Amino acid sequence: MMQAGELALELSVAMRTDTGRRRAVNEDSALAAMPCFLVADGMGGHEAGDLASQAAVAAFASGIRPDERASVRAVNEALDAARVAVNRVAEGRERGAGCTLTGVVLVEHDHELYWLILNVGDSRVYLHRGSELRQLTVDHSLIEHAMAVGVEGEKLPPRNIITRALGSLDSVADTWLLPVETGARLLICSDGLTTELSDEQLRATLTMGGRAEAVAEELVRRANEAGGRDNITVVVVDVLAGGRAWHVGSDTSAPDTSQADETLTVTLPTRRV
Repeated sequence: MMQAGELALELSVAMRTDTGRRRAVNEDSALAAMPCFLVADGMGGHEAGDLASQAAVAAFASGIRPDERASVRAVNEALDAARVAVNRVAEGRERGAGCTLTGVVLVEHDHELYWLILNVGDSRVYLHRGSELRQLTVDHSLIEHAMAVGVEGEKLPPRNIITRALGSLDSVADTWLLPVETGARLLICSDGLTTELSDEQLRATLTMGGRAEAVAEELVRRANEAGGRDNITVVVVDVLAGGRAWHVGSDTSAPDTSQADETLTVTLPTRRV
C-alpha cells in the first residue's frame, strides 16, 4: 500500500518480472516506487540490453524524489537523463544498445493529481475500469505503422521491429496527462506479455483477478503457459482512494490535447482508425 504524500492518494501496487521460457537472460527492468511506475525492455543482447534498461529506470529512480508526487519538469529532466544514460551504454558496442521505456509518473499539475503517461517503443500502458480495458499507448513499431496505413495479412512486417527507442536515432516519447481516478487499475507491461496474451485475455484477468499482487502473478503465469517466448514484466497499479470520482461512460483515455506545460514537449499518440 502506498500513500502519495500530502494529496492522500492510496495505491496498491505489484510488480513481477520473469525471464520466460525461451531466454537465458532477463533484459527487462522495472521501477514500481512512488511516484514512478515504469517498464523498460532492453535491446542489444546480454550485457547490453539488460544494462540499457537498467540505466533507463535508474535515471528516474535517482532523478525523481521518492514517495512524493513529481512535476512535469522533473519527468522531462529524468527522461533526458535516461536518454544520456542509455547512449553511454551503447557507446563502443558493435551491436549498440537500447530499450523501450513506458509507464506512468504521478505528478501534480495546477494543484491536481495526474498520471503523466510516457511511451517510447512497444511496451504498453493499459487502463482498466469496471470491466472495460483500453490500451492507452500506441506501439512505436513497424507493424503498427503498417496497420495504420491499411496493410493486412501476410504483407504485415514482423512484430518485433520497433521504430522508436532510447538509444536509437528517434527517442521521442509520446507524453500526456491523464486524471487520476479512484477505482481505476493501470497495467504497464513489456511485449513479452502482450505477445502471448490477447487484449481480451488481459481484460478477463484484470477483471477477475482480485488484488494487484494476485493479478500480476496470474498474468506472468499465463504468459509463460502460452509460450513464454520473451521476458515478461508486469506492473499493476490500483487507485484505491484519493483520486477523482469515476463515472461509467466517462472517457479520459484518448485525449485530443494535453494539459502539460512548456517544460515538456508533448507528442500525443496517433491511433489507427
